[in-house]
Amino acid sequence: MLVLAIAAWSLTFLIAVLGISAGATVWFYMEPVVDSVPDPASYYVAAAAGFLALLLSVVVSVGVTVHAARCSRGSIYQSA
Repeated sequence: MLVLAIAAWSLTFLIAVLGISAGATVWFYMEPVVDSVPDPASYYVAAAAGFLALLLSVVVSVGVTVHAARCSRGSIYQSA
C-alpha cells in the first residue's frame, strides 16, 4: 500500500510539473502579442481542465494515503 501511495503522489507531482510547463509554453508564445489580440476561450478551458485534473489527483492521493495508513495501522493491531 505504501508503494501505491508513493505512486499516487508522484503522479500528482508529475501533473503539476507538466501543467507548469504547459503554462510556461503558452505564455512564451502568447507574451509577444499580449493585449494586441484577445485570448482564445480555449486557453481558459484548458487551464480550468488542468486545475481540475490536479485537484482530482490531489484528492485521490490523499485518499490513497489515508487508506494506506489505516491498512498499515490495522495490520499492526490484527497481528497482536
